[in-house]
Amino acid sequence: MSEELIKIEASPREVTGKSHIRKLRKSGRIPGVLLDKGQSIMLEFDPKWLGKAYKNGKQFELTFKGETRLVKVVEIQLDPIKRVALHVDLMYA
Repeated sequence: MSEELIKIEASPREVTGKSHIRKLRKSGRIPGVLLDKGQSIMLEFDPKWLGKAYKNGKQFELTFKGETRLVKVVEIQLDPIKRVALHVDLMYA
């Protein structure tokens, strides 16, 4: 594992639904869920560094609401043909 962790910045996602998620993916961002102590926080982020973070032990630093914390990837849903991320489940490490 590399010494330096990848840093990914996320923003909260308030709107749900298929049409909003499709527009979100079309704009180049992917939806995700941050699981934390019995609650889930919906977020969206740029998947540019997600592949590198996934190869780097499935852990990276997530900047969300002004604080940076270490998270790990629980599950990634991939498009079966394009092999791009459709949704990511994260958990604090």
